[in-house]
Amino acid sequence: MLNCIVIMHTVTGYTYVAPGVLLSGPQNVSVNYDLKDQRISVTWEDDPSSSRVPDKLIYDVEVLLTVNMTEVHSEAVDVRQALASRKYHWSWTSALPLECTSHSVRLRSRYQNYTSQWSPLLTITGRASTHPQVFPKSSVVQVDSNFTFCCILGPGQRLEYMKYNNILMNTTHIIDQSYAMVVHMQSPSPPSCINVYCNSPLYGTCVYVGYPPGDRNLVCETRDLESVECHWDTGRATNLTKQRMTRYDLNGRACPNRTVSNCYQTVRVDQGERNWTLTARNPLGTLELRDTADLKKRVRLLAPMEVLASGVNASVQWQWERPQYHILLMVCQVQLNHSGHIDVRNFSGIGLRSVVLHGLAPAQTYTVQVCCGLKQHFWKWGDWSEGSTFKTEEDIPEMLDVWMQIEGNQTMILWKPLTVNQSHGQIKDYEVTWGRQETILHPPQNDFLISDRSTDEGHRVTVTAKNSAGSSLPSIIIIPRLPHRSKSSMKIVGSDGGFNLSWSASPNSSCGYVVDWCPTHKKCRVEWVKVPAGITRARIQSASFEEGVRYTLSIFACTPGAPELWERREGYVKECLPKGQIQRLAAEQYGSDTVLISWTAIPPESQTAFIHGYIIYYCDTSHLSSMRIFNVTTDELGAKNLTGIPVSSYRFIVKALTSVGEGGDSSPVFLQMNPQTDQLITVIIISLGSAACLLALVTILCYRNWKCVKENMYPKIPKPVWKEEWLTPLESNGRQILYVDPCQPSEIDIVCNREQSGEAVLDNNAGKGALTNTNSDVPALHVYYNQLLTKTTSGHFTFSPHTMATPFSQLSGTVIQNPSYNLEVQASLDMGQSVGYEPDMNSFSCPNPELHNTMSYVPFETDSRGYKFQCHIEDSSPLQE
Repeated sequence: MLNCIVIMHTVTGYTYVAPGVLLSGPQNVSVNYDLKDQRISVTWEDDPSSSRVPDKLIYDVEVLLTVNMTEVHSEAVDVRQALASRKYHWSWTSALPLECTSHSVRLRSRYQNYTSQWSPLLTITGRASTHPQVFPKSSVVQVDSNFTFCCILGPGQRLEYMKYNNILMNTTHIIDQSYAMVVHMQSPSPPSCINVYCNSPLYGTCVYVGYPPGDRNLVCETRDLESVECHWDTGRATNLTKQRMTRYDLNGRACPNRTVSNCYQTVRVDQGERNWTLTARNPLGTLELRDTADLKKRVRLLAPMEVLASGVNASVQWQWERPQYHILLMVCQVQLNHSGHIDVRNFSGIGLRSVVLHGLAPAQTYTVQVCCGLKQHFWKWGDWSEGSTFKTEEDIPEMLDVWMQIEGNQTMILWKPLTVNQSHGQIKDYEVTWGRQETILHPPQNDFLISDRSTDEGHRVTVTAKNSAGSSLPSIIIIPRLPHRSKSSMKIVGSDGGFNLSWSASPNSSCGYVVDWCPTHKKCRVEWVKVPAGITRARIQSASFEEGVRYTLSIFACTPGAPELWERREGYVKECLPKGQIQRLAAEQYGSDTVLISWTAIPPESQTAFIHGYIIYYCDTSHLSSMRIFNVTTDELGAKNLTGIPVSSYRFIVKALTSVGEGGDSSPVFLQMNPQTDQLITVIIISLGSAACLLALVTILCYRNWKCVKENMYPKIPKPVWKEEWLTPLESNGRQILYVDPCQPSEIDIVCNREQSGEAVLDNNAGKGALTNTNSDVPALHVYYNQLLTKTTSGHFTFSPHTMATPFSQLSGTVIQNPSYNLEVQASLDMGQSVGYEPDMNSFSCPNPELHNTMSYVPFETDSRGYKFQCHIEDSSPLQE
């Protein structure tokens, strides 16, 4: 380790840092500047008289604002790489324009911790002005960078504002009359530049904002075997124009002005690879691209010239501009363009200049183009030639696609117009043969109507097309003898603007199937498609299909005879919400809680989707939020009873339900439910009327059969007869005693007198003379209730008056024997009323026998046990007292 003693010596300007080592300051310092790039350049050298220069010598460089000696930049420069020359260079770009204020530069040398003295200040003087000026002038700035502008004012002037692109900016006072602003360049400038000014648009400058070169992918090749052509991708636009646009050099030689993406140079094409270097530069940067290529293996041929073609089997010929091509083995592409269809065919040969094209369609217009490339060491296809147009000759047309449309006794024969590729020329007319009739039709007509066709005779129809080359092969169709039988339709739903059909195979189909279609509810001309034999499915697509329109699709089996209708389908390519409206919605009350809802369905021609049912919405008008729903299936069209509807006011609406939602809303209908008192009265009146009619009918029947009714319900009652042996001689008091033989009672109860609390009857089971109460309404032997038979002292009975209130318990148990009827009767027997006699309620004697001599019993009615009893007493002798 070397021990050093530091000795400072300033008299001569040298500093001794170690024995034999002398540290001197920079010598011959000079400063240059470039206002265009705002760059300061400094050069200096070491003192050649110094004995030894340290190998770790460093120079410190400082840039100061001269007025206040403020440091704006400092940097340590390592000069070890330049010790042999002893001359050094350093440069720095200032962010603040050099015109804005004076800048001073100074340097010193440094070795380890020892430094020399600073060199004298070298100053770059700023600008002075009598009016506002903005610096720098016409600068080019890269996008997304910060850039500083300054405004220098004249003596006594004051800064009012600084603007960039008409935007007011913040400023910073530098010194005296100098101000600066910093702008972030966010976007490139337009083709012109962006204005920057202070205090007035009259005092300013213009700045260009863009990008450095962004080119890439350099590729070099030869076109004519005499020159090189290099091309590249330009990448992002620089947005710099005119003298600021990008310049290019190829291998050190300038490319032509306004070169953008390729550069040509005449060179000698030798065998072997070469390096090719492209240099791109603009004010914002420089870029180099390189490529290595053997030009003999990178040949891209020029376009053929003078291409000509003609004939049905066209012969195509062309020429080459360069004679060198005549010895090259090449492959060529011939491209045919016909009505937008492209057909490319390949041919090869040495110096190829002609080909023949086969299989072209007759009477068609083609455009032909040619391009070629080397077959050996193929690099790229050359340029396409200009197009040459030609037309082939006509040929006979292809067969027509014929079908039919039957309506009643009329049949429309239809055929599809031939396309350009099918007609093989201009169609002049169509020939239709029907039986012995022949009709000539001219385009564009493509149908023929056969009227009044007999239903019991089939017809064979032939149609041909004709052009200048001849007639097509005949197309034959046989019209069925009878109209097609009706076929039920299956519902289908389309997809993607068409229908996917499938059907069962027909045993009669020998030549495939025909599917035709037409709107179900509109007059139309059918469209059709033919399906080959063995296939039972098809995708039906048509430009005429409309959404929300129902179509009927008929599937016919192609047979050796007439086509046979096999199956039918109905559907929509796309169902839409119903556009029609449900009509004639009505609501009517039936009973106390039933409402009949009726409506008219949407007509089929107005339906835009299959209707799967209807939905009845109803709510109480006093509670509109309490909406209720009732679903109706399609089997219940037109009317529906809603039960359980309380009495209130209701609002009804009916909607159609489809697979795409609800629609076809009816107009709302309102109904006020009422209590059914009127109906109750009606029911009562009807019931009373029915009862009256029934009673009248019974009365009429009874009146007409009164004799029979009277005989069965009210038979004639015989009069009682008095026998002489019943009476005894007169007693002393002038009375006769009535002898009554005991009458054997029957096994029934004889109903006697009534009382207020019930009826008293004789109970034979309890013994003679016992009384029994019953509630039966059947009367007993009716008597004058105030007359009773009284037993005299001699043992005979006499009549004696009693009141009705006399209880039966007070009556005697003595019985009266009636020899005629063999009955035993209690003392209170009712002897019946005598005809024309009214008994005296106050008399204690029997009635006068002269007044009536016949007495009879009122016949018994059926009692509670079902017995009927009747007793008669007859006597021809009068009663005497």
